[in-house]
Amino acid sequence: MFVLAALVSCTRDDNFSFKREEASDKADSWASKTRVESEETRNVMLLYSAGFNTLANYLDEDIKELPSGFVPNKGNRADHILLVYSKLTSRNPSTGSCTQNFSSPTESALFRLYRESSGNVVQDTIKVWGTDVDACNPETMREVLQLVYDRFPAKGYGMVFTSHATGWLPSGYYADPSKFETQTNDDIVQWSLVKRMRPQTVYPEIEPFPAVKSLGQDNIPDAPKEMELDVFADAIPYHLDYLLIDACLSGCVEVAYQLRGKADIVGFSQTEVLADGFNYKTLAYRLLQTTPDPLSVCKDYFDSYDSKQGEYRSATISVIDTRRMDDLAAVCKTLFGKYREKINTLNGNKVQGYFRYQRHFFYDLKDVLVKAGITAAEEAELDAALSQCVIYKAATDYFLSIRINTACGFSMYLPSMGSDYLDNFYKTRLAWNYATELVK
Repeated sequence: MFVLAALVSCTRDDNFSFKREEASDKADSWASKTRVESEETRNVMLLYSAGFNTLANYLDEDIKELPSGFVPNKGNRADHILLVYSKLTSRNPSTGSCTQNFSSPTESALFRLYRESSGNVVQDTIKVWGTDVDACNPETMREVLQLVYDRFPAKGYGMVFTSHATGWLPSGYYADPSKFETQTNDDIVQWSLVKRMRPQTVYPEIEPFPAVKSLGQDNIPDAPKEMELDVFADAIPYHLDYLLIDACLSGCVEVAYQLRGKADIVGFSQTEVLADGFNYKTLAYRLLQTTPDPLSVCKDYFDSYDSKQGEYRSATISVIDTRRMDDLAAVCKTLFGKYREKINTLNGNKVQGYFRYQRHFFYDLKDVLVKAGITAAEEAELDAALSQCVIYKAATDYFLSIRINTACGFSMYLPSMGSDYLDNFYKTRLAWNYATELVK
C-alpha cells in the first residue's frame, strides 16, 4: 500500500499550496449536520500545523510526506477523513522552500486529502483565512475544529498538533525568562513563606541547531503569539479521542491533567523534539482506522530515533490515558503535602531534568518525589498510580546533552528551581495545582 502511494501524484493544489478561489463553504454531498451516532463509522484526523516560525520548512515537509502513506478514498460516508490546517511562512519562488521572512504574514487554510479512483491524491481546499489570522490563537483553533466537526460528521475525532512549544510555561517565558523575573508588581510577584534554594540563573541564548520543535508559536514581528496551556485546552470545543503533540517539552503532568475531558489519549515528549518529529508517512495509516492507534504513532516515533546514531539518537515519549489520572493526583497531593519542605528546598542538580540552556522548569515527577525522601511503600503507591495512566513510555540514553537515567512518563515543575513569578502563574492557571496543591 505504501509503495503504491509513493507512485501516485497529487493534484488540485500544486506543491501543497492553496488557492483562495478554490475555497468553498459547500458541504460534501454526503455530509449532514443531523448526527445519528449509530450511522457514523468513520474517523477524522486533523493535522494542525502552526508553522509561521523557524520550523516552517520542517512542517512543510511533514505535510508533503502524508500522501506517501495512507490516504483515504473519497467515496461514501464510511471513508475516513484526513484534514490539514496549515499556516507556514511564504515560499521562495526559485526554490519552493519556505522562507524565514516573518515581516509578511501569510494566509492559512484547511484542506482535505483524499484519493481518487484513479489513484491520484487530491488536496481540496475547504477554507482560507486571511493574513491577519494567527494559527496560534485560540479563536482560530476553535474555529478550525468547529468547522471540522460541522462539515464532517464522524464516529470520532483526533488531532495531531505540531509547532514550537514550551510545556506549561507562560507565553514568552521560555525564550527570555529574565524579562519576566524583573517585574515587581505586587499582584504578580508573591513573597514566599518558605525559604527556597532558588538559583540566580543567567539564561544563555538558545542555539538554532540542531533544530527542535521547541504550546505553538506564530512569529509575528515584535510580538510572537503563543497559546498558554489553559487557553489551548479551552480552545478545544469538543471531545477528542486523541491529541498527539509533536512539539517540545509538552510531556508534563500539568499538560496531561489540563487536557482531561478534552482528549482521552495524549502523546507527547518530556524533552525537546528534533525537528523531523513524528513519522508522517505512517501517521494516517495508524490513526485512520476503525479504532485509531495513537500508541503506535508514538512507538514509530521512538523506534525511528532509537535506530539513529550520535546526537540524532535522541527521543523521549509517553502516552497518557487522561481519564485515569485521578489516583495519581490524589497520591501526589498527599506526598506534596507531606514532603513540601523538602520539595521546596530540593537541589535540582540531583534530580532528573529534561531541559537545556538552564531552562530548569521540567523535572521527572517520580524522581522529584524519590529525591524528596518518600518511603518504599509510598513509592509503590506512586508507581501503581503512574501505571494506571502511563500506557507507554520510552527514552533513549541521552537526549542531545541530557543524560536520561530515569523516566516515569511525566515531567513536572520543581518549585525549588522556579521563581515567585512562576509560582503565581502555576497557582492561578493550572488545573494540576488546584488538584494537588504543589504550590501553595
